[in-house]
Amino acid sequence: MRSSILIAFTSLALLSLPACSRSTPESRPAPAPARRTTTSTRPAAPPGPTKANAEAWADELITRTNAERRNARLTPLTRSINLMRAAELQAAQMARVNVMEHDIPGAAYPTLASRLAYVKYPVRAAGENIGEGYRSPAEAVAGWMASSGHRANILSASYTEIGTAMAPGPGGTVFWVQVFGRPR
Repeated sequence: MRSSILIAFTSLALLSLPACSRSTPESRPAPAPARRTTTSTRPAAPPGPTKANAEAWADELITRTNAERRNARLTPLTRSINLMRAAELQAAQMARVNVMEHDIPGAAYPTLASRLAYVKYPVRAAGENIGEGYRSPAEAVAGWMASSGHRANILSASYTEIGTAMAPGPGGTVFWVQVFGRPR
């Protein structure tokens, strides 16, 4: 399982801080470098979300994220329809090209800023966690919480809203997205 983080404060400029983390016990090999295309030599992941359960998985990501925030004595994040749409755009784009990246040159919405502009989110602060290959919302949130950069996004007091999504890519690998925001 791989994941990456993007923290962006759009009041001045976007700041990208890539980070990778393991979401499994230490016995698994370390993740590959950030730029890697999924290959057919990787073991097939269990079936990912279907249209029927994708909304339930997105809701579970929010529930588990807010449980982590409550454990840290932070205010829960509010589900934002605009951020949900931005997360869906990115999950679908990553699945389509079979690459886990925050910025996808040539995509319809290549950057977090372009996705937020498209969904008309009045951004004051924004960030994004992405992941690849997690088999469930529980595994995705656990993986992100095990990574200092992803954990920082999840537990940031700068954010008040969240959107989540996941999309199956070729071979059944699931791409996961959390978009955090604070509107103007």
